[in-house]
Amino acid sequence: MAASADLLSLCRAAAERGGDDPFLQVGDRVRSARQIAAEVAAVAAGLVAAGLQPGDRVVVLLPRCVDEVVVLLAVAAAAGVAVPLHGKLKDAQVAHVLGDCEPFAVVTSAVRLLGLSDPRVLLAGHRVFRVDAELRGLDATPLPRLQSAATLPAPPTSAPAVMLYTSGSTGLAKGIVQDHRNLCLGAAIVAGYLGLQRTDHILALLPTSFDYGLNQVLSALHAGCRVTAADHLGSGELATLLRTHRPTGLAGVPSLWHEVAAGLALGTLQPDDGASLRYVTNSGGALRVADAAVLRRQWPHVQVFAMYGLTEAFRSAFLPPDEFDQAPESFGRALPGVELLLVDPATGAVLHGEATGELVHAGALVALGYWRRPEAQAQRFRPDPRGTGATVVFSGDLVRRDAAGRHYFVARADRLLKVAGHRISPDEVAAAVAGQPGVGEVAVFGVPGGPDGHRVVLCVAGDPHDATLRERLVRRCRARLPSYMQPAAVHVLPALPHNSNGKVDENVLRTLVPPCTDAP
Repeated sequence: MAASADLLSLCRAAAERGGDDPFLQVGDRVRSARQIAAEVAAVAAGLVAAGLQPGDRVVVLLPRCVDEVVVLLAVAAAAGVAVPLHGKLKDAQVAHVLGDCEPFAVVTSAVRLLGLSDPRVLLAGHRVFRVDAELRGLDATPLPRLQSAATLPAPPTSAPAVMLYTSGSTGLAKGIVQDHRNLCLGAAIVAGYLGLQRTDHILALLPTSFDYGLNQVLSALHAGCRVTAADHLGSGELATLLRTHRPTGLAGVPSLWHEVAAGLALGTLQPDDGASLRYVTNSGGALRVADAAVLRRQWPHVQVFAMYGLTEAFRSAFLPPDEFDQAPESFGRALPGVELLLVDPATGAVLHGEATGELVHAGALVALGYWRRPEAQAQRFRPDPRGTGATVVFSGDLVRRDAAGRHYFVARADRLLKVAGHRISPDEVAAAVAGQPGVGEVAVFGVPGGPDGHRVVLCVAGDPHDATLRERLVRRCRARLPSYMQPAAVHVLPALPHNSNGKVDENVLRTLVPPCTDAP
């Protein structure tokens, strides 16, 4: 099945294929593909009538709900740029995005605003559309809709459609812009190698603000299959979701699969809970061999697709399930239309055959770039080292390639941390406490954290005898940072060590603090 040219055409094609069959379910709300396409067109037309211009950004500040998907698709269908925000972001992260992308409007709800400390101050000066009840203390109007939207023109395939904010190794989160072509092509490619059919039913636990989560919804639209979206809180809830909905597909990151493996071992999950599953996928880090062994033993009928992607290139590689048992730590080979290069970090030379180097994504699915970050863009989006003239993405990941052409993650080439599939900038964590009373220099680094990726360690220069300082830092982090950014350990030192250049010496600092524990 050929890829659609744009997200509006993708919705219309899904409506023709799926008709009135259930397509999207969130909680007790169920919509057919035909209903979704109609709502997307109506909201898109309403936004245009409200003044949305091509390229205008619209922040989607909603909890997991049907409206979240509709609004995201409608903004793109109207030639705007949808900016979905993770449901766990706090005021500081939301404020950064609002200031950075300068949106035409913010679409939100009373439920989502409950997770913010002061939404009235946060959203002051912004046009706010609401999808449900009136928002107390906020000047918000209902999300505009125009039902006579049959003539809504399809946006250009090369037009920006979505901006996903993701952290890098330094600074605050950056917006990565993807166009319609890449999003639709990525949906078609993934649906193709997963073998998605109209009879499939995807259980989507990953947020649409995560490229991996967004791709699940778009792949379901492409294939015309059903998707149930839900927030995941633990293995007990997952067992209920599996028994209730009987999905055929489930995507996750290593921390989810570790939880599944532990649940199967402890009995929180039963082997029969996965009876309906045809496949599972893993991305966002290497799946632990021990967890993979449990999955294969308890769910032997389930195909395991190891995958790799980076937001700057949407999706990059996968390992066919028939190779998983012999290479469970590999994320496979390049997707159709994609080339994966290994480049020597020291010389910039392209490496051939068995080698270890920085992974470079070339060919299809390269994003348009970073929003208003020319220096960061020049560092990550560079000319093809082979001299083709094309733009490629340098991932920052050190990767090994074996004799069979399979790839294995080795390490990060920069300071970026990964926690439960989320990219975290140490600087963003440090900024949450910098300048607080009693706090001098601040340093943040990561230590190995098993299937969750890194554990975040926060060190500050301060008075170790101040009995309240550490607790104040913990409370500050809990108030200002989403749960996946929370430090697993907080240390107060009289001073932080420095190297000969006057910078904090992280290697020495690591020797001064005790081993990281699970709790701060």
